[in-house]
Amino acid sequence: MSDREVAGLQEALAGVHAAIWGYGVLTPQLGSDDRSRGESTIELYRELRERLRTLVRARHATPVAGDAGYRLPFQVTGGRSARRLAAYLEDGCAGVFADLVAAATTSSVRTIGADLLADCARRRLEWGADQVAFPGVAHPPGAAPTPTRPASPSASRRVSGAGSRQR
Repeated sequence: MSDREVAGLQEALAGVHAAIWGYGVLTPQLGSDDRSRGESTIELYRELRERLRTLVRARHATPVAGDAGYRLPFQVTGGRSARRLAAYLEDGCAGVFADLVAAATTSSVRTIGADLLADCARRRLEWGADQVAFPGVAHPPGAAPTPTRPASPSASRRVSGAGSRQR
């Protein structure tokens, strides 16, 4: 266990809090098939929230709390923008899960982060996002930097996995 790993778990938890809130906003805007997927994703993130809280507590730290609200990166007015927000949320969560893999000092947390990153990559495609070689990685080694992360850590109250909490 290390402080770096705890910080990675806390950032992942903060991203999950933002994703739950964001899916709560976007899901009612979806048609019936997509709404079912949105509701399932909210439940998945709620279960993940509890799992991450447990991991943080096991490391003798207090889990970060979610904010009361977050600022949307764009207005959600119907199914198309709701799917776009879902892909945006998955991009953000992929970023914090990639960071969790990098911060992990135990194989169990590294595996959790890698599995979560793969799940985000699959979900973002299901929501209609373009396929990228390295979801959650702003720019892989040797590649030109591209703006793939939805928000920076200093962003204030934005809905995304990374940088979603007010600092």
